[in-house]
Amino acid sequence: MKKILCNKKYSGILWAIVVASVFVTISLLGIQFLNGTTWFIFSSILRFVFGFIILFIAKKLYDTPIKKVLSIKERKKALIAGSGFLIFFLYYLTVWCSGIKSITGLTIGLLISRIILQQIATGFYEELNYRFLILEGYFYGIQNIKNKLMYGLISFLLFGAVHVVDGWSTYRFLQTGVIGFAFAVMYLKSRNIVIPMVLHFIYDVFANLADYIEWNNSTLFVNMNSIFDIMLIIMFAISVIMLLMKAKNDKENVTLT
Repeated sequence: MKKILCNKKYSGILWAIVVASVFVTISLLGIQFLNGTTWFIFSSILRFVFGFIILFIAKKLYDTPIKKVLSIKERKKALIAGSGFLIFFLYYLTVWCSGIKSITGLTIGLLISRIILQQIATGFYEELNYRFLILEGYFYGIQNIKNKLMYGLISFLLFGAVHVVDGWSTYRFLQTGVIGFAFAVMYLKSRNIVIPMVLHFIYDVFANLADYIEWNNSTLFVNMNSIFDIMLIIMFAISVIMLLMKAKNDKENVTLT
């Protein structure tokens, strides 16, 4: 059992599945009894709690303190690796700004609880679970392109799967999986989890605000929105290229400690 739960190369993936399963179960139960601002506050607290649980697991499994996990080292490398996501996000902002007509139904309570607090908590928890825990094992094995791709695809699959537990949608699975893969590439290339957290938060703010937007359906908005799927494919393609691209200081090695 110890070999299964404490293997630095692969146990993080198992722990991520366990943590996600417990988190999803509690969330599905909670949403049956809570709604509105109360639900979003509860959901945010839950995400923070599980994020810190993951940091505790990181200390036990990898002997990695919180300060090291949340280090802001290699910021430039993370942003370069995330070029695919940054291009997609620039496109997304263009669509968003070209189509916004008015904001309706967004109270101060929802702004604070759903748009700000929950999204901070989401970026914190989801990046720790679906990127750090799943991907950290890569750095304790042979660090080559094959393994990078394998770990990245595992992140893709699990991140996409968790977003369809309340009802299967192939489109939503692929969309969230591709975005998760882009964040995974950032971590695999830089070992920086803070940049994906911040970008995840910013993207989710606009994605959740969209529920309160009345769109103007201008020609620019309609035309730009029509290529959303194409931009997802472009993001994925760029992310794969960035993942496979070998930097000067990349080498096949094994991290022993």
